Amino acid sequence: MKKKPFAYLLILVLAVGLAVRLYRLDLRPMHHDEANQAYKFGQLLEKGEYRYDPSDHHGPTLYYFSLPFAWLSGQTAYAGLTEKTLRGLTVFFGLLIIFLLLAAGNNLKSSEKFWAAALLALSPALVYYSRFYIQETLFVFFSLASVIFLWRFVFRPDFRQAVWLGLASGLLFATKETWVIVAGAAATSLVLLQLPGWLKNSGRRSEKGERKLKIDLTAVKSVVLPSLLAVAVFLAVSFLFYSSFFKHPGGFLDVFRASGGYLKKAAEPGWHRHGFWYYFSLLFYRRAEAGGPLFSEIPVLALALYGAILSFIRLSRKPHENFRVYLTLFALTTAIIYSAIPYKTPWNMLVFLAAFLLLAGVGFSHLLSLLKFRQAKVILAGALVIWSGWQMYLVNIYFHSYPANPYVYAQTSPDFMRLVSRVEELASVSKNGREMLIKVIAPAEETWPLPWYLRKFDRVGYWTSSEQVEALEPAECAILSAGEARKRSGAELDSYVLQYYSLRPDVLMVLAIREDLWENYRLRKITALPETKK
Repeated sequence: MKKKPFAYLLILVLAVGLAVRLYRLDLRPMHHDEANQAYKFGQLLEKGEYRYDPSDHHGPTLYYFSLPFAWLSGQTAYAGLTEKTLRGLTVFFGLLIIFLLLAAGNNLKSSEKFWAAALLALSPALVYYSRFYIQETLFVFFSLASVIFLWRFVFRPDFRQAVWLGLASGLLFATKETWVIVAGAAATSLVLLQLPGWLKNSGRRSEKGERKLKIDLTAVKSVVLPSLLAVAVFLAVSFLFYSSFFKHPGGFLDVFRASGGYLKKAAEPGWHRHGFWYYFSLLFYRRAEAGGPLFSEIPVLALALYGAILSFIRLSRKPHENFRVYLTLFALTTAIIYSAIPYKTPWNMLVFLAAFLLLAGVGFSHLLSLLKFRQAKVILAGALVIWSGWQMYLVNIYFHSYPANPYVYAQTSPDFMRLVSRVEELASVSKNGREMLIKVIAPAEETWPLPWYLRKFDRVGYWTSSEQVEALEPAECAILSAGEARKRSGAELDSYVLQYYSLRPDVLMVLAIREDLWENYRLRKITALPETKK
């Protein structure tokens, strides 16, 4: 594929990728993880305060990179933030993942990069989590950037490549603690790729071999300074973020202290425990009921397998020509490591899924080259694009919160938005407006995303158990988990009107509305009804 057509096609792919990620960006209710991250960012936005929490929330890049998006939107306070502003950041990095293919340079053909870009743009999972305000999309981008720049540095260890490698790996480190999996997998892939050559050379012990060893040692010296520069950039970038831009220098050490907690979480995952094949079960096939929607990534996975096999078949004696094999080894290594860890959430698979999509681009490009007739190529390419686009639509638009959707995980139910709307309607008829007193009584895991949706209310109190609250009065509204509502006395609840809403599957919330406020709401509704013609 020539440069000019490739450039035009890449622009088209980026435009499609942007459109599908931006379309109705606030359609899906905020996940409790998103709301939690939004609250953390709100503190940075309003007060300029951020301190790394070694027990939760992951790294700081999500929050600091969110600042320009809030400023450009004219939002300077937590209450003024919107879902579109926050998710706009992850949409941006979702596009950068596609654009990053250019960094592969001559290691991939233009046709391979184009089809990889198309699959990345329409990937149901990557689109879904590009519309999700958590660290994962940033993590995928910095992971792939680190993998690509590590390859470039190994075969061209100059200062320019050192800066790119240090910057990408530093930002990866500052995004999420699982950076060590990516770094370990990339290093392991390089070693496995180079090992046969090293073993072969180590067996040659002669005068000629000794001379060659001296030349190699001389070459190593030219790598030392660029390597030191890469390490320096890595440390500088990671320290800058973890120290909150020098405000809390101890934050850089906290990330190392956090490793024990995350290792414990990985070994004791609780309800996040899933079997080895969990990630592949999400990708292969998912159908909740007969006649229900079919979710499957089998065509893409088959192409990725084809691309991986093709890469090994084409293994070259020249190490610098084996980027595809390196990519295959990285994809397989990360897939095995993540699958072996008992703690699993769907978004954790995005790193190796993105690598699989690159391999699928390699496989599909070669498959098309085998076809002699242009019509056959158009039909096959059209079928792949239609299938990917259809799956993307089902996952992200039509069934965005459907429990059988493979990428829906503890997702806030759309029914919960009726609770939010009802509270807003009640505030409009209360004499106190958004200053009405609201008491929230629920365990922490059943509280979020309420703090996000009640961020514009000035008087909201949160308690984790009913024993902490002597009486619901004088609250005009109370929101309780079903378990905590059962602990309140019947006499107390008789003075409130109770309504029930789903927070998540099998998680029920109770909205208690004081009778006088409910009566005002009913009267307002009645007077707002249009008069019927006699």
